[in-house]
Amino acid sequence: MMPTMRSMLVLLCLTLLAPLPLVAQTLQDGALLVAAPELKDPNFSQSVVLVLRHDEDGTLGVVVNRITSLSPVRVFPEFSPALDGYGGMLYRGGPVSPARVLFLITGLAAAVVEGPELLEDLYVTGDAEQLPKLAALAEGPDGLRLYAGHAEWEGGQLEEEIATGSWRVIPGNVDLVFADPRALWKEASALGEVVAAAGDR
Repeated sequence: MMPTMRSMLVLLCLTLLAPLPLVAQTLQDGALLVAAPELKDPNFSQSVVLVLRHDEDGTLGVVVNRITSLSPVRVFPEFSPALDGYGGMLYRGGPVSPARVLFLITGLAAAVVEGPELLEDLYVTGDAEQLPKLAALAEGPDGLRLYAGHAEWEGGQLEEEIATGSWRVIPGNVDLVFADPRALWKEASALGEVVAAAGDR
């Protein structure tokens, strides 16, 4: 009997999550928030948000799947000449402080990041002075992505939104964060279904 597309997708999801425990993920630094289909807020509809910091005072994150058609230097000319040879596009990281840029880094460029590791082989910084070194070592958009703006929630606000079903929380990893942004929401939503089903057992 040939496996159905849904069963193949579930198997793929299980493979991607291994060896992570298939339980509801705790809201913490490095987790991914996956917008529910019912979430119609234009800032977050079909979005996937990487949690950068979560504590009792609130949550800060960056939307990782909103790619634009603009090069970073077109919007932020001060990044030239460091990014003149960079082939990636700018991302909309969220509605807060759109003039501020955050950099997500993996691979070779991670060696020069001055800051803590958010996930295994994944770093974040907002220090533009590091950009020349990062751009020189990064393997283009596969190693360095730039996000204009970020997302913020007050203390307890995001927990309420999760409780009402607006978001699912799944384990974060560098492969998901740097996946094709156009397909990421569907992939992350499928993972969220697997995690939720495992938590209901």
